[in-house]
Amino acid sequence: MITNNQIKFVKSLHQSKFRQKYNNFIAEGDKIAQEILQNTTYKIIHIIATPYWIETNASILKPYNSILIDVSPAEMSKISALKTKSPVLIVLEKQSENTDNELLNRGHAIYLDNVQDPGNVGTIIRIADWFGIQSVVRSKGSADFYNPKVVQSTMGSFLNVSLFTDEFSNLNLKNHRSVGAVMHGSSLSNFEWPEKTILIMGNEGKGISAAIHQEIDHHVTIPGSNARVADSLNVGMATGILCAALYNE
Repeated sequence: MITNNQIKFVKSLHQSKFRQKYNNFIAEGDKIAQEILQNTTYKIIHIIATPYWIETNASILKPYNSILIDVSPAEMSKISALKTKSPVLIVLEKQSENTDNELLNRGHAIYLDNVQDPGNVGTIIRIADWFGIQSVVRSKGSADFYNPKVVQSTMGSFLNVSLFTDEFSNLNLKNHRSVGAVMHGSSLSNFEWPEKTILIMGNEGKGISAAIHQEIDHHVTIPGSNARVADSLNVGMATGILCAALYNE
């Protein structure tokens, strides 16, 4: 059974200020829950699920019986952040977002400069996971990594990517060269990627901020058809194209 106080607590985690206050966040959905229960390095606070889901997943839930709460579908609707409720919701403890420079310097990374749409941020984390990019760093003006929409959009990939929050000027990059995605730069078709790259993706409407733009080592453009109507690409889509090129270099 779930109590009224627990319902109130979980619902509060839909909001950034309470995620910060309690240092917790939520993840919903069968696939994400399966990944968390089998692979997570995050501390699990509560597993809230319907009886059918609990019965179906009894084997992987055995180590978590003490933090398992069963709820009715109606109760799940009260706490879910999704339009279509999930049969399972997990409350986890946030990890530190302070930049681990040793980890950051091990391989390629992505920097999000005021990327504000949660769906885009989650998609980029998923792209990073797909192409083996270990670190994604966001500016404070970007969507919160632990926003429920971000977590949902990652489809579990947040478990496999190191997530840091920092300003670009604070990063201690030893051997990386910065590559910024811009409208007018070197064509991706002829671009030679640095051995270690930090790929900078800018705001959906304004692009990369002027301060960071001046610090970038290389500016790269994704070429398109001369007959195109579109004046730009979605930032998540552009990240996918650039990361595919980087991965296949």
